[in-house]
Amino acid sequence: MPIKGEVQSLNIYDMPRYSFDARVNQPLLASKDLVTRMNCYEPGQITPLHVHPIDDEVVLCIEGRGAITFESLPDVPMVAGSLVSLPAAIPHRIEAAPDSRLVVIYTTNAGYTSVRPEGKEEALSIRLPGER
Repeated sequence: MPIKGEVQSLNIYDMPRYSFDARVNQPLLASKDLVTRMNCYEPGQITPLHVHPIDDEVVLCIEGRGAITFESLPDVPMVAGSLVSLPAAIPHRIEAAPDSRLVVIYTTNAGYTSVRPEGKEEALSIRLPGER
């Protein structure tokens, strides 16, 4: 069977970048089917409430402490090594602890979409990758 695509490799510990203005979201790897990105948060920074209507997402915490929070589900605490599967259509946000930086890596479908739930104007200055 012929190999399709390209082998990609990087050291995730060389990649973190931070900003005091907002969390830093940066691409890591991409293929025709999947994308992997990194979010780096200063203490207390967030990714605002959003939903991926048709795309599952897997989130891996590699540094620090924080949580994935929901409107109608219990929070999921994250520390280095936490791996969380988020099914499509569940609104969520990611928050760094007030006293800790946080670095997460997430993988989802290429071409994924992020939508802010109706009436949720939270942190509109923070653009979401895949936002439509």
